[in-house]
Amino acid sequence: MDLKNKKEIESLIKCFGVDRDIYEYIEDLERNKDEILSKRNFNEKVNYFKALGNKVRFLIYNLIGKKEMCVCELTAILNLSQPAISHHIKILEQAGLIFGVKKGKFTHYEIYKNIEKKYLI
Repeated sequence: MDLKNKKEIESLIKCFGVDRDIYEYIEDLERNKDEILSKRNFNEKVNYFKALGNKVRFLIYNLIGKKEMCVCELTAILNLSQPAISHHIKILEQAGLIFGVKKGKFTHYEIYKNIEKKYLI
């Protein structure tokens, strides 16, 4: 337990009331935090949400969800450079949200189906 000062303790007591031992309450809160942090795919989930937390990547992800697309298609409709699109694609791939399928000279990207259920806490 790492309470910084008396005001922090007083604030917690006001928040949840005085009918319970403050230290026991804080230990319960810490157990909840530790339980979430100890899940084996916690960092994977963080990467998932970070990847989709960017407006452009969220748009790309949804566009690819409607139709498999290559970088040249995304470049044409998003008014972004090919390197910028490729950068966003790489982040989405690393987060395990999309994958590429080589078709001739081009790579077409698709989303993994039902991926959202995997990342719910």
